[in-house]
Amino acid sequence: MRSSRSRLAVYLGVGLIVIGQSSCSSYGEAMKNPEPAGFSLTTKTFSVDYKVDKDGSLLNGVRKSGDNGGFPVGGQVFPGRFIRSMGGYCHGPRYNGPIAISLPGGDSSLQLVYESHRLTSESSNVEYAVVMLRDRQVPVRVELHVRAYRDESVVEQWLVLRNGTAKPVYIKRLDSLYLQGQDGDKTFLEWYESKEGNEAGRPEREKLPKGGRLLESRHGNRHVSGPEPFFCLGFGGFPDEENVPCMVAALSWSGSTRMSFEINERNTLEASVGVNQPATVIVAPGQSLTSPSCVYSFSAAGKGPASRNFHRWMRRYGMRDGDRLRLVDNNSWEGCGMNVSESAVVEMMKISAALGIELYVMDDGWFGNGDNARTSDRAGLGDWQLNRKRFPNGLEPLIKAGKEANIAVGIWFEPEMVNPRSELFLKHPDWVMRVPGRELDLQRGQAVLDVANPAVQDFMYHSVSDILKACPGIRFVKWDANSSINNPYSPFLGADRQGEMLNQYMAGYYRVMEKLVTAYPEVDFQACAAGGGRSDLGALKFSHTFWPSDNTNPGYRLGAIWNFSTCLPALAATCHVTHSGGREYQSKYRFDVAMMGQLGMEVDPRKSESDYLEAAKVGIAAYKAVRDAVQFGDQYRHQHPCDSSTPSVNYVAGDKRRALILAYQTGDVSQPLAFTCPVAGLDPLRSYRVAEINLPPGDAKPRLAPGVKEVQTGSEWMKPGVPLVFTRRFDSAAVTLEVVP
Repeated sequence: MRSSRSRLAVYLGVGLIVIGQSSCSSYGEAMKNPEPAGFSLTTKTFSVDYKVDKDGSLLNGVRKSGDNGGFPVGGQVFPGRFIRSMGGYCHGPRYNGPIAISLPGGDSSLQLVYESHRLTSESSNVEYAVVMLRDRQVPVRVELHVRAYRDESVVEQWLVLRNGTAKPVYIKRLDSLYLQGQDGDKTFLEWYESKEGNEAGRPEREKLPKGGRLLESRHGNRHVSGPEPFFCLGFGGFPDEENVPCMVAALSWSGSTRMSFEINERNTLEASVGVNQPATVIVAPGQSLTSPSCVYSFSAAGKGPASRNFHRWMRRYGMRDGDRLRLVDNNSWEGCGMNVSESAVVEMMKISAALGIELYVMDDGWFGNGDNARTSDRAGLGDWQLNRKRFPNGLEPLIKAGKEANIAVGIWFEPEMVNPRSELFLKHPDWVMRVPGRELDLQRGQAVLDVANPAVQDFMYHSVSDILKACPGIRFVKWDANSSINNPYSPFLGADRQGEMLNQYMAGYYRVMEKLVTAYPEVDFQACAAGGGRSDLGALKFSHTFWPSDNTNPGYRLGAIWNFSTCLPALAATCHVTHSGGREYQSKYRFDVAMMGQLGMEVDPRKSESDYLEAAKVGIAAYKAVRDAVQFGDQYRHQHPCDSSTPSVNYVAGDKRRALILAYQTGDVSQPLAFTCPVAGLDPLRSYRVAEINLPPGDAKPRLAPGVKEVQTGSEWMKPGVPLVFTRRFDSAAVTLEVVP
């Protein structure tokens, strides 16, 4: 991953505490300069301005770049407990702020005042600011770290709290992003559930009322239900694609999250985003606590531009190898479950390669021996040795067959988990998270390892590394996590440090991932946790793709992938074509939906019908011809699948020479339905030739309307759109626009 710093270093956790006593200059000394300090961080489309009020408090605001117009966002960055009303009476609103703390002696106040700031240019594209603040009376300091990416119009920020007292301080909450906004009664929220049913395919939209709105995920090590760790705020209306001023924000964190939105009696919005701590974190004298980073972007013209800002930033800074094409893969899971063996996998690889597939991923079922063989989800997890009965010759025959068929090999792991029926569980019961004196609660027949334990981290690393080292032909690792932290107790940390449990767990997971991707830069990693549980910026720092959901029904996936694209780029989303959903979804529709991201399959090609395999050949070839525009281009979403029966999206290559349009018909159709499909982002002056792709045998009737003009300028295509005709429910079209030489 290309980045100007180590992402792991800004992970929230006392496991990454910085040791050292804080110096504590007085507030009076810091404010000797009578002129208020101030600075701005500027991107192409907006600036964040900081200044110091006369009482020493830090203020900020967001302004459109190039003019004085602004967004209705700004105020105190670290508010005190209240605002004094006129006459000095303490009748103002009580603010939460980004920090909840208990100081020595039980004091829960934190009155932070500005000390100094440092502003540096890390590159021609990146500005970095650190603002130092301290409490008025006690030697507790807070650093606000802000990094602005000019070309991508994205800002990243996090906090560091340092304990300079002689006693521990107790942190209930250290949020990554806090903001105040004016006109709170005109603020609208859009957020996204992560369940694998219909909920995740539908955006949750609400006008924020007076009072509080709290969104929490509580699974600990993933977010398989509750909110995904990102959201969109609309200022003056519900967020749309092209008109309403909005903000998109995402937390770089793979565990439990907390997002709060409150409108107080003065109509002020107070929004705060951070880790959902299950217990109080103790920060010892001389130590510090760091929040994960929160990334955000503002747009004056809908969430479409903000999403494209995120996509560019993710590809350049936020994920691994954002400039590398993702391969078309086939995963064994939905096709054959755990029934894998040398002969079966080799045969499926050869058939997959003949379809045009470039990567075959062997999923669960390849490890464990004897009574602990992984033939069901009740045994084997933790014993990461090849099943000698199923793979008597090791993995070398698979690697060899892959080379002969020109298809790469991938493999599945779940290193954070353990089955009670395993050698690992019997050998190291102390490595298992378990509440003392209570029954061990299992999920999917498994428990969670104590990833806070360095010995467990070493075991996780070597479990994967030993296989990759022994089989250097492996090109891909699917890293799964199918259990939440259901037994929230770390034996390694002991009774006095359980407040650190979640932080230390996530720090351990990230530490192992960073070590693996450094040791094996040629291997792609996928972040998987059942129903989209690792579809976040934290996991993608070390991954190439994420698994959106175990629900692969294309009717559901269309809306789900749409929602994930709010901040996650197309090349990161694994979109598998399967048999899920039955015959009402024809093959063309399945492939047209999967073209929205990194297309792949999840079938047993030995058992698939011939017409299905022929359609796969056509769909895969069509995708390969346009995937550079999908994976690296700009995405323009049009009507959402929840708002229209004719949703559509288009992708435009960076040089604007090529575009792909994907349009869908999801409603009932009694007669041919004419639809003019929107298209955006083209060069208005260039001429583009239209063509239709992915027309498999048996379903090759054109969706382009009869008589459509073959060549027009970008302006002419964008004004009315592209005329299509749909003839059935779950019909679709894939159309390209190519610049005429």
